[in-house]
Amino acid sequence: MSIVSRRVSPTASAVLSVTQIEGGNSHNVLPAAARIVGTVRTFDPAVQDRIEESLRQIVEGVAMASGTRATVTYTRYYPATINDPEAAAEALNAAASFTLAETAPEPAFTSEDFAFMLQACKGAYLWLGQGRGDDDAPLHHPNYDFNDNVLATGIRLHTALVEQHLSLARAV
Repeated sequence: MSIVSRRVSPTASAVLSVTQIEGGNSHNVLPAAARIVGTVRTFDPAVQDRIEESLRQIVEGVAMASGTRATVTYTRYYPATINDPEAAAEALNAAASFTLAETAPEPAFTSEDFAFMLQACKGAYLWLGQGRGDDDAPLHHPNYDFNDNVLATGIRLHTALVEQHLSLARAV
């Protein structure tokens, strides 16, 4: 589909991925129904709206042109995970105390339930560097294996954040 390339501003970030196609189970019979599933990621709710509108228009046009019926169920599971700049700076400062601090080179299209927390209060979502090497399976891969060694890093980060806040509280 050309939705992102043709209907979303080139200055906006968006990804539309088809992740499932299902229909029938026989090689010589047309299925009575088919289903296409996917995901959309963007940082801008207006871009999300534009993509949904475009999907609906395209599906309606294909159904009309082919003499079929089609419906779109567009579920917005998770909002974009967007850190509060001040909270992110505090977390990076605390992480720098044990040389963990590294800023991501660009925003990531993560789909995390922590995004709801960030909508409710200031906070920062950080990656602790749990990957062990190039041969490791990434998150959401069937062979992914959590690196238990990163637990100590998380404890050190949270301890540093607490110490940082306590020192700021004493200064006031």
